[in-house]
Amino acid sequence: MKKVLFLVLSVSLAAFLFSACSDTAQVVDTPDTPTVKTDSGADDFAVRAINSQVKGFSIDGFPGAKATLNKNDDLENMKRIVTLVKPIIEKVPNGYVMQITGHAADYPTPALQKSVANARAKTIYDELRKAGVPADKMTHKGVGISEPREGYSNKDFAQRRVSFKAVKK
Repeated sequence: MKKVLFLVLSVSLAAFLFSACSDTAQVVDTPDTPTVKTDSGADDFAVRAINSQVKGFSIDGFPGAKATLNKNDDLENMKRIVTLVKPIIEKVPNGYVMQITGHAADYPTPALQKSVANARAKTIYDELRKAGVPADKMTHKGVGISEPREGYSNKDFAQRRVSFKAVKK
């Protein structure tokens, strides 16, 4: 009788301990457990949010091999984008800048592509400076056709644009 009682108590105690340990492991391993982020993690989160906001922003309408906008519609689009981008740039965390990227269609030489793309980016950079955006919050570069807009041929006018993205300094 003592052996049976001892066996029942031992099995009950083992079952209790096993279930207690299992419950603790489930609480620790649940994916809903919040994690604490470092400051750089907060910056990364902010930059991802900023890039999500500006992903659809592009300034289109550049004529072939030029960095100026001629049509009223294209100028109005540029002014609207500049107005939208300016407050976003001001929220870019320290250590990051808004990169203004000029793109070009497929011109005869890579040097011409890069030159035209850089001039387009510089044009928008200058417009943002005129609008009061600090120079230390922005940078510009031309990438030619190396970052094409998907769904369009490399020679399509849709490749002639300027886009925005927050990047590390």
